[in-house]
Amino acid sequence: MTVSKSPSRDADRERYHHGDLRQAILTAACEYLKTENADTLSLRALAREIGVSQTAPYRHFDSRNALFAGIATWGFEILEKEMETCLAGQLINSTDAMIEMGLTYLSFSETHAEKYQLFFDSSMVDFDEYPDLQDASGHCFDILLETIKVGQRAGLYRIQPVEQLAAQIWSGLHGIASLLQLSGKRPNFLEKPTGRAIHYLAEDRRQVLRNLVNTIRV
Repeated sequence: MTVSKSPSRDADRERYHHGDLRQAILTAACEYLKTENADTLSLRALAREIGVSQTAPYRHFDSRNALFAGIATWGFEILEKEMETCLAGQLINSTDAMIEMGLTYLSFSETHAEKYQLFFDSSMVDFDEYPDLQDASGHCFDILLETIKVGQRAGLYRIQPVEQLAAQIWSGLHGIASLLQLSGKRPNFLEKPTGRAIHYLAEDRRQVLRNLVNTIRV
């Protein structure tokens, strides 16, 4: 007796051929993290969501932490492209280039909040275990370093180790991004002085970033 194959399973095999399954899992996981806590995310539940066998995700991610690392890597890859695109329209030897890059960073942290949270949460992702993640994050940081180096050669920024100047800019950007995310989780925040301060960060980002860049100016 010949057993007929399930059309739906054949369609799944075709749909997720050549790595599409990996991307489908990443996309489904990100959609989940937009509304739910990372602690409740399940690879098996994601498999049901996208219509594949419960063991299929383990072909690409051997654990939930590996999935989180994959999401973070994807996030850094997106951020790298967005930073490169933004700088392509700027004179890189100008403070405007740094400001536009900062605006891009803040926009990414909001649009891709579920990916951004994994950049800095060592309880969910151990960077040391994932070389691809280290490379992806390093590429983004290299863009910041190069932008500062060009500015130094143009006489815009102080002549001191570029990593020190990058640390100032990066810490400032991350602080602003974190505060902006906090305001979205506390709707009554604006009634307090701290909330009004954060409102200023949101409403006058360009000036806030100009002030930040001025901290490394000559």
